[in-house]
Amino acid sequence: MAYSELNIVAETNRGHVNNVKLVDYLDEARKDWYHYCILLGVEAVVVHIGADFKKEVFNNEKLLVRTWLERVGNTSFTLKQTILNGREELVVSAEVILTTINRETRQKVSVPNEVRRLSQFDSILNFDHLTRENGIS
Repeated sequence: MAYSELNIVAETNRGHVNNVKLVDYLDEARKDWYHYCILLGVEAVVVHIGADFKKEVFNNEKLLVRTWLERVGNTSFTLKQTILNGREELVVSAEVILTTINRETRQKVSVPNEVRRLSQFDSILNFDHLTRENGIS
């Protein structure tokens, strides 16, 4: 399974981190995926998010957000995401469906083959390396 990781320290003015903020953390962890698609000539836009909140998160708690490619369709792909706390307990699990669109016409287009190939990886993704490997600048 190809995946990316993002370490975050939870921040809030209160003791408890709002679930909306956790959705922001999920979005932050998808930024490399968005950027990679843009470098491939398409834009990936979220068309569906489903999330299950399992545990509370508190201010200054260390979190790990893991994102991986679950499946690829013709014009969309599905990312699975989890947030784990410092005790490696599941805090959030989410499924996010993104569709790929032409940046100019805003019409759906096929998912690039480079994204499809990510499903063949079985390690953490280094998007900078993938970009160079595919001759993308």
